[in-house]
Amino acid sequence: MRIFESLTRLLHLGFTTIALGLCGALLQQQYHGGTPTRLNYSIFALALSALSLFYLLPALFIERIRNPIAVITLDVLNFIFLFCAGIAMAAQLGGKGCGDRNHWRNGILNGGGYNPEKRCKEANALTAFLWFAATTAAISGIVAFYNMKKELDTRRLHSRRPNMKMTV
Repeated sequence: MRIFESLTRLLHLGFTTIALGLCGALLQQQYHGGTPTRLNYSIFALALSALSLFYLLPALFIERIRNPIAVITLDVLNFIFLFCAGIAMAAQLGGKGCGDRNHWRNGILNGGGYNPEKRCKEANALTAFLWFAATTAAISGIVAFYNMKKELDTRRLHSRRPNMKMTV
């Protein structure tokens, strides 16, 4: 089961890295009006997720640093923050296509860049990768909880087993 957990963590790392790049590009293109709060929150959630992965990835392979409660707590926090960032971006973008020029007047798209359609596509891609990262964080948390439960059940089973000594 650790193989599945490590695969979901690597996917989480990939989605977080891609989303960080997209969010950074949108922030860098902002040339007037200040940075939108939803982008600021998204970069915060992604940075928190990336920093937590510095503990979560090595904890897969080094038993001495693995604390199941910390692992599950970080996964839950990652899920909550990324999920909220995905909702905030989706609400700001309104679910409209990038071909509609009237759609470009929202807070994220009208503040920067010389190509609003490209900026719109980057914002939509960022939203999708925020959702992917939130999903992989949730799956990682579920798998980590299952692994912790299985480990505790195994410990209980070994501690309840009576000491059978053979007497002749």
